[in-house]
Amino acid sequence: MNQELQDFITDGARRITPVHLDKLVRWLPEIRLAVTQVTEFPNLADQVEFLAEIIEDFHAGLNRSIPFTAIAESAFALFYLRKGVDILPDAIPRTGYADDAAIINAVFENYKRPFLKHVLARNAQKPIEQEPD
Repeated sequence: MNQELQDFITDGARRITPVHLDKLVRWLPEIRLAVTQVTEFPNLADQVEFLAEIIEDFHAGLNRSIPFTAIAESAFALFYLRKGVDILPDAIPRTGYADDAAIINAVFENYKRPFLKHVLARNAQKPIEQEPD
């Protein structure tokens, strides 16, 4: 991964506090809705949904095993996505969300293992649905 991008994410994540998480959780419905309109990056909506769920679970105390650095970087990525002004203005057709997508992809790359553990733990708590006869 590009070191400058990682440094940018790390620096932004250092500023994330529990107060920021409180604010972000309130903004998540708006962020989820806005990203559904982005067609140039087809995985972006699913990635945002995943990060939103992880942040909500952490915020609600449902899974504190995820490192706070993963939560902070995820939160930074979603705050960056929501920003009106960023490196590439979102209004630029076909490329405006490239910087947002790159940041979100970098977060996924950095935290593959904790995210996978979270998914497995979450799925283990759900009852197994029986196949119809």
